[in-house]
Amino acid sequence: MSPLFRRPNRLILVSLGLILAACAGPATLPPPAVTIVSPATDAATQDPEALPQPGLTVSAPTPTALGVIPATTAPTALPRYGPDTYPEGVNPLTGESVDPARLARIPVAVKITNFPLSARPQWGLSLADLVFEHLAEAGLTRFTAIFLQNDAAKVGSIRSARFIDAEIAPMFQAVLVTSGSSFGTMDKLRRTAWFLGADLWRLVSEESAYNCPPLCRETPDDTNTLFTSTDAVRQVLATKTTQGLGRPDLNGLAFYAQAPAGAPAVTELAIRFSAAAQVSWRYSPESGRYLRWQEKEPGGELVAHVDALTNSPITAANVVLLQANHVNNYVPEDFRDGGNCGVEIQLWTSGPARVFRDGVMIEGRWVRDQTTGMRLRLLDAAGNPMALKPGNTWFDLVTLNAVLAQNGPLFSVTNKVPDTKTGCPVPPTATPDPLATPAGGDVTPTP
Repeated sequence: MSPLFRRPNRLILVSLGLILAACAGPATLPPPAVTIVSPATDAATQDPEALPQPGLTVSAPTPTALGVIPATTAPTALPRYGPDTYPEGVNPLTGESVDPARLARIPVAVKITNFPLSARPQWGLSLADLVFEHLAEAGLTRFTAIFLQNDAAKVGSIRSARFIDAEIAPMFQAVLVTSGSSFGTMDKLRRTAWFLGADLWRLVSEESAYNCPPLCRETPDDTNTLFTSTDAVRQVLATKTTQGLGRPDLNGLAFYAQAPAGAPAVTELAIRFSAAAQVSWRYSPESGRYLRWQEKEPGGELVAHVDALTNSPITAANVVLLQANHVNNYVPEDFRDGGNCGVEIQLWTSGPARVFRDGVMIEGRWVRDQTTGMRLRLLDAAGNPMALKPGNTWFDLVTLNAVLAQNGPLFSVTNKVPDTKTGCPVPPTATPDPLATPAGGDVTPTP
């Protein structure tokens, strides 16, 4: 008989054998041994210690009775902090765990220059919990850096305050360290409830009876050589008052370690504040942080921004773009080139906001009104908190009519600088204010 006709007989015999085995009872067999061999992978993208090793022999899992689901260990949920409450030892400004004693002290807000270019690099910016970058006048920018978590042995150079500081300092219950202010800006600050009357001690300035320390000028004739340290500020404050130096109430910001799914990838944020002031934030996947770049000269190439204190690049875990109404405040700040008034940045009610973190962009809005206790909150389109990545944050303030564009992973912002020259009441014979903003490059407001 040909082999073709012998195959069915073999199948019948095998089937009979299986039936007889089934009738013989539920004999329990030991689980077979299984050899796991690691698949061929790219060593550059895999952790060799996390892969099974070739030739490793393990036992197969014991069969599970029908209808019984084996117990599994639930993954540990990532913690969410804020915007209303924070665990003991979690910094409400960064979402990071720190010594609780550091959180039981008053934040220090320092006004730091960005122009003229000769005043760079600045000292201590990389150690601030939060930094607000904003227009001062004539298209030039200035910083307000808030220190709570870290101490900085040298911070500056320190320059004069602007209207926006009447919003930022109270918002974070901070003392404001400044070289001084124009008459109009000082009047604005003194009328603010945070600095009013007996609370003027919160304004650490040469104009409010503070000397060295904490405000020490390295070169008497150079307005860009005034510096301080956070320790010196707090030590002097302790001699001025015993009130208001305890743990502040800093709720408002939310933190979560994981970026939301589905957010568009943006790895560079380019901001043109004006022809003279340009910034680029570039995301580094290796560090998970944004590196700050700014102009080396007006309209020129950008270079990495370095902190002179640490001699390291300035980076941020988060960059937040805030759009707010900017108007001429008619307070003379710059007496050169016919004079320029300052800018009132109306950081109240609400406006568009974008959070850049982990290489993605999250769109929403900022809110600061009576419902938030005049604290800054970031909300997504559904009204839920936009969570920041734990770490430091830079806020960049631009105008409501700034031109925004996205081209793949690049998000660009072209600011619309308000006219601070027309109508500015600067007398033709006015004596230049020694603390006014020095001219640096192209300072003509750019539409």
